[in-house]
Amino acid sequence: MTADGSWVFKLFDSGRSNSLFPNDPTAEITALEALSGTRLAPDFQASFATGCGLCLVYRYVTGTPLTCTDAETIRTLAKLHDVPAPKLRCIEATPAALLQEGRKFLEGLATERAEELLRHLPKPKDIPSGPGVFLHGDPVPANVLAQGEHRRLIDWQCPALGDASADLAIALSPAMHVVYGAGTLTPAEELIALQAYPDTSVIERYLSLKPFYHWRMAAYCAWKVAQGETIYDAAFEAEFNRI
Repeated sequence: MTADGSWVFKLFDSGRSNSLFPNDPTAEITALEALSGTRLAPDFQASFATGCGLCLVYRYVTGTPLTCTDAETIRTLAKLHDVPAPKLRCIEATPAALLQEGRKFLEGLATERAEELLRHLPKPKDIPSGPGVFLHGDPVPANVLAQGEHRRLIDWQCPALGDASADLAIALSPAMHVVYGAGTLTPAEELIALQAYPDTSVIERYLSLKPFYHWRMAAYCAWKVAQGETIYDAAFEAEFNRI
């Protein structure tokens, strides 16, 4: 803490990076700089090299971490999606792309969960990806701070350019609510939050892609369990039950 406020010094664990959730400090800097003054993200100040890698410095954001995604969070994501995107990784949100990424997580997994997922592979459909927008990439409940009615997004190490439905899928994911929230939303609670998104075409595309998003996330959870992260066992069940 200094005379003009508190600061966060953030280091990164490269071992936590994967295709769904990259842990990229350079991308976080790019995102935070692009969002300066929007009140959607912390205010970036500086970065410097350390023996443990790049360290980011930004102003500490007060607020209460959410335990579940609410309508105001979905409206906040919509505001982010309207911000012109800087140069970031591009992600695809088509059935084929989502199934391909899920299959990569299952490669080499000789587990019952992997076999179960392959038996319940959603039938591919021709659903084109929507326009590319500025994505947070990891808007799980714990990465959203409530300041009264205002919401601010933190932990920007996974930003991307892609279909708006990709952020909705992470924000509403049953698995992510098990790991980073207070448990899964009911279908009714999910629908109430989802309907806060102001673009009905995005809502419709998300609903069409839901089985594929759930399948990919379940594959990710199966992979995480195989890495020894036991909390993803319950997360897998929560996500698989929605396919």
